[in-house]
Amino acid sequence: QFLLRSTELSMARVLSLFRPQPFLALVGRRKPTLRKMSMDSRARGVFAAAVEAVQPDIVVRQSIERKEDSVIIDGHKFTLRHNLHLVGFGKAVLGMAAEAERIMGDHLVKGVISVPHGSQQSLQQHGKHHLLLKENSCIKVMEGAKHNLPDTDAQKAAEGIKQLASELTEKDLLLVLISGGGSALLPAPIPPISLQEKLDVTRKLAAAGSTIQELNTVRRALSFLKGGGLAHCAHPAQV
Repeated sequence: QFLLRSTELSMARVLSLFRPQPFLALVGRRKPTLRKMSMDSRARGVFAAAVEAVQPDIVVRQSIERKEDSVIIDGHKFTLRHNLHLVGFGKAVLGMAAEAERIMGDHLVKGVISVPHGSQQSLQQHGKHHLLLKENSCIKVMEGAKHNLPDTDAQKAAEGIKQLASELTEKDLLLVLISGGGSALLPAPIPPISLQEKLDVTRKLAAAGSTIQELNTVRRALSFLKGGGLAHCAHPAQV
């Protein structure tokens, strides 16, 4: 919901920057090269604004409103009693989790997130320290899914998320953070199906011309956590 609003804002900027100008005004210009450079500069500005609008920390700040010992998410108010747990999976989840932890403070007691292999090192190398967890964070970071493919590391992360959710009670809250790439980072095939068997089925269906909707239907049926499975594990906690 919030990502869509950011995208709409960026599109509005595109329309305002590239609004057609009167023909005579364009003809009267003697230096078309400068006009071209200006358009290039504007295009870069639009791109930069669009990327900035969907930065993980910014999106989380727009989505979570903290008011003393309560938090409002998507219009729903939850009471905080040092009872908040966090799980997440996706390419942007590390930065999302870092901002969520800053907002929630000591009300957040435990967390597990599954992020792509090399995420922490990459953010450090590019100076994106605000998207990294603090040293004494209560959130455990697990990396996996090399080349955006489910692997044993991602499966271990999914097991960690499943375990955390399964231990919650009716007094607990579970905050779930999801971003693009989350599917490969949360592989949890239903026993006795192995991860390799699930991948083989998916590849064969794709090779046979199955649509993404058909593939996702099969994936959900073979997954312990997808298709509402994670929420089921967390019951009776509020999610």
